[in-house]
Amino acid sequence: MNNALFIDTHIHGAFGEDVSDASADGIVKMARKLPGFGVGAFCPTTMTISEDNIMRCFEAVCSARDKLADEGGEYAKILGVHLEGPFMSPNKAGVQNREYCISPVSAGRIVDRIEKSFPGMLKIIDIAPELEGAIEFISEYKDRYVISLAHTEADYDTACRAFEAGASSVTHLLNAMNPCGKRDPGILGAVFDNRNIYAEIICDGIHISPPVLRMLFALLPQDRIIVVSDSMRGAGMPDGVYKLADADVTVRNGRTYYGPDGNLAGSVTNMGEEEKRLISFGIDPSMVRHACIENPLSRLNIML
Repeated sequence: MNNALFIDTHIHGAFGEDVSDASADGIVKMARKLPGFGVGAFCPTTMTISEDNIMRCFEAVCSARDKLADEGGEYAKILGVHLEGPFMSPNKAGVQNREYCISPVSAGRIVDRIEKSFPGMLKIIDIAPELEGAIEFISEYKDRYVISLAHTEADYDTACRAFEAGASSVTHLLNAMNPCGKRDPGILGAVFDNRNIYAEIICDGIHISPPVLRMLFALLPQDRIIVVSDSMRGAGMPDGVYKLADADVTVRNGRTYYGPDGNLAGSVTNMGEEEKRLISFGIDPSMVRHACIENPLSRLNIML
């Protein structure tokens, strides 16, 4: 293991590599280089891809974990896989390929297949709770995995039902979901009213502006905020065009651009940079530390 600190539980790629490439060598490269960003452990995160490709990603992660353990030296520990998709709303898929979005009705079969082939490797499952079968899936699997609301059109009431059923987390809060309005509080309102829910936040100051980040850190419980990078393969690389699953994403001046409107498509930040930015935005360093280290481990019920 190493002396790096941060725990990144939502990271697709960096250094020219991507988990969805299903390359064990690529994941090993990420693990070897992430300590340079101050990351001591991470959850390789998949995209919305085909079921067979998801299985190949799990195989690659397992192979990478074994190779790192055999070789030793400094690396960021692999904690398990974060499954972002395919159980998401096509209307909130963003850069992800909506052709591979799957109804939560099929989620149990797919998750059981993953668990049978790669026992214990799956840790976090993202899901849109308004879709058919989602609440039932949450109720059945809540004690085995972290169930996180993501890429969703859910309103306040639907999110609350999902939390009552056993969902315990929200993925990249305020991104790929409806906003919080004065008469339609949405998922953010549901998180505020359910104080035991973990809230992932991308803290690059781009996905969410600094004033709103200050609001979130003031409104939400200190022990429930989780900083994540949500970075893609362009992190730690020069400006240019990089693949994110099937999409071409332009990286320029620390920001991603996708499609004719220049939408965001993941980030090119890292946990170390996010810590610095949060402190520069005026957020208490002790809160930042909890959000970058203790809280991600607490959500996974892991001690390092």
